Amino acid sequence: MSISRRTALRLGGAALAVGFTDLAAAADTVVATTYPGSFDEAFKAVVGPAVAKATGASVNFTPLLNVDQIAKIQAARANPPFDVVLFDEGPLINAKKADVLDKFPAEKSKTIADIPAAFRDADGFAPVITCQVIGLAYNPKKIPTPPTSWDDLWKPEYKGRVGITGMASSLGTAFMVDVAMMKGGSDTDIEPAFKAMHELLPSVGAIAQSPGALAALFQQGEIDIAFNYFNNVELLRAKGVDVDFAVPKTGAIIVRTSAQLVKNAQAGKATFDYIETVMSEPVQKDLEAVPWVMMPTNRKVKLTGPNLKLAAGVDELITKNRLLDWTKFQHLRGDWITRFTKEVKI
Repeated sequence: MSISRRTALRLGGAALAVGFTDLAAAADTVVATTYPGSFDEAFKAVVGPAVAKATGASVNFTPLLNVDQIAKIQAARANPPFDVVLFDEGPLINAKKADVLDKFPAEKSKTIADIPAAFRDADGFAPVITCQVIGLAYNPKKIPTPPTSWDDLWKPEYKGRVGITGMASSLGTAFMVDVAMMKGGSDTDIEPAFKAMHELLPSVGAIAQSPGALAALFQQGEIDIAFNYFNNVELLRAKGVDVDFAVPKTGAIIVRTSAQLVKNAQAGKATFDYIETVMSEPVQKDLEAVPWVMMPTNRKVKLTGPNLKLAAGVDELITKNRLLDWTKFQHLRGDWITRFTKEVKI
């Protein structure tokens, strides 16, 4: 009777802990996280088959928010439940401090040369594999004139039809920081954003647990306007849902997302191969296409279809849109999340 891959690799854990080995190359499964919603759908449809074709390894995907990923890895450092994890730039800071990730062996990479410097990690961890662009999602049948500002969420005519998500998601945190700066605060002082959120509550029809769940509220007809990621909106549009996307006049916010190597990963070298595959031109090209419309970070990939609304190419995406400096406020985020959960209720 054969033993499972996890059991076999756990028996060889001492060897794997020092680096990638020939034994690890024979791993048959990579356990990787995604985010709930369109991210999970895209990775299962595109990345899983591509990894299997390129490496012979299958992929088991688990959709989780960043906070949950870190907690699960920290609880089982010697035998982590995941081999590769997705992190937005804010939670990545925490993951680095928690010492649960391995650095990326860039010298072995055939694709990193195609990733712009703005998408490479200064501390030597894996590069950014996609960007999530934040703007205004709205139902064009109910709101025929596209919104132009976060302020539009507070318009009285949308009372009961506004959707939001909490600060446990990068989407919610980025929105609150941007609103704070718009209303006289800063990226470390978001008191004006909390004040504004209390004023918004009478108009809020639903509070979603994740960006994917927030997008689904349009499909269910529960909301008409919200802040959300461009790719979530475009996936729904491709399915025939009445939803569209508008860039605020202050500009779109970009959240950089990377796939990272977990320390003591039981898939060994297959984890590196997984990230190489995701960064490759063919895979990023497939992820960029309709219906996934995920923003690539490999500059060889030409933008097409809906993505051309945001930029002509990867390099222009970097220069045209806005990046937040998460190093300034990530350490404050835990208290913000707790406060938001307590105070922002309907």
